[in-house]
Amino acid sequence: MLRRVGFKNVDSSPSPFHSVHNLTILDLSNNNIANINDELLEGLEKLEILDLQHNNLARLWKHANPGGPVHFLKGLTHLHILNLESNGFDEIPADMFKDLFELKSINLGLNNLNILPPSLFDHQMSLKSLNLQKNLITSVEKNVFEPVFQNLSYLDMRFNPFDCTCESIAWFVNWINKTHTNISELSTHYICNTPPQYHGFPVMLFDTAPCKDSAPFELFFVVSTSLLFTFIFIVFLIRFEGWRISFYWNVLVHRVLGFKEVDGQTEQFEYTAYIIHAYKDRDWVWENFSPMEEKDQSLKFCLEERDFEAGVLGLEAIVNSIKRSRKIIFVLTQHLLKDPLCKR
Repeated sequence: MLRRVGFKNVDSSPSPFHSVHNLTILDLSNNNIANINDELLEGLEKLEILDLQHNNLARLWKHANPGGPVHFLKGLTHLHILNLESNGFDEIPADMFKDLFELKSINLGLNNLNILPPSLFDHQMSLKSLNLQKNLITSVEKNVFEPVFQNLSYLDMRFNPFDCTCESIAWFVNWINKTHTNISELSTHYICNTPPQYHGFPVMLFDTAPCKDSAPFELFFVVSTSLLFTFIFIVFLIRFEGWRISFYWNVLVHRVLGFKEVDGQTEQFEYTAYIIHAYKDRDWVWENFSPMEEKDQSLKFCLEERDFEAGVLGLEAIVNSIKRSRKIIFVLTQHLLKDPLCKR
């Protein structure tokens, strides 16, 4: 029964593997393969070892690839060893390894990987060996690597240009110093590239103590800055939109507490209307509303200068006058909008 195939030239479409469902080892390395369709390995459910090193597959996993990334690893649920070294990969879709539940070893060395998606290794709980050497990885962050690092026996991330800052490698350094995972040439080939003051410095010697100390201050800065901007926003809102806030507040209070409709037919009012106007417009109001009363004896306007009760505070007098008036008339002018009455 056919167990192993080694191709030096492969035509990826149509697939030559549809009839060899019992294949367990497939070696397609060093073929300069650039095009693979997502059905090439379909049906190889017993495949355990796949070697695709030294090909040219980078374009297939780019999001800009026509038709999107090619998921040529789908359905390989029993794959144990995957070698993708030297393919020029500079990005990997987050769901590319989702079907590889039994994967024990993956080699992604000698590529151009920089940022890996957080959920890339979420389904690789059986992974024992991870090779990411000679890529462009600068940051080893908890949200990306913690799931896969938990069960690793061997890790190779040599010759990456690590950014030795708290944000980029503090978690990695702490993990290095307590893990029992075999890390190849840790003291000599895990070297800081940036920032300049750490260039050439061993990653394992990076001091993470200041990172822990700075965390509370960073939180304090974020909280205090947020409160400051909130306070400034509220001040500006009240300064320029205070009347609008007051209006909607009164509407809300009336809706919650309820209000009583006035029956204009049965209730008796002393005044036909209460006139709200700016102090600077008092002469105009008097000159225009007084003649109306003289012409029509049924009209009686409540005018502040004439009708307010003596000895009663201003706001209380206004409220009392409004209650005694059937309607309210606003004399809207620029003076009224700037009048202290309008800002109460």
